Amino acid sequence: MTKLRESHERALMSSLSVMEDNLQRIRALLKEGNPTEQTITYHRVDNIDPKSKPRIINVITDMLNEIKQMKELFQLETEEINLGAEISAALNEIWIILVDLNPESLEAYGELEESDKALIEPHALSLLNKLDKIRQLIQL
Repeated sequence: MTKLRESHERALMSSLSVMEDNLQRIRALLKEGNPTEQTITYHRVDNIDPKSKPRIINVITDMLNEIKQMKELFQLETEEINLGAEISAALNEIWIILVDLNPESLEAYGELEESDKALIEPHALSLLNKLDKIRQLIQL
């Protein structure tokens, strides 16, 4: 086992965490059996060969094991992720997107008709108000 400098530990742990999150998400999608999904804004289609899925999952498992080995080798502490902080980060991302949806921001892509502004603005404001309500309900 070896110990890194604190700045290197943070960088390594951050990188390992991002890789683990993405690998776990991919593995979950592959294990769902049929990751075809219909949401409001997209339709996910399963275009992965079913015979390849177990092999992909095995490689992902190997990668996750190697990430675990690296964490142990460099004596990295397990991070505690606060659910409130995670939700707050997601809400902040949504807030930035909603600010970009206001008509003035959309005009960066070209002139926006007044009738379109009148249709978009109330929805953007309504979504911002609902976002604030979520913040109040979870007390962030």
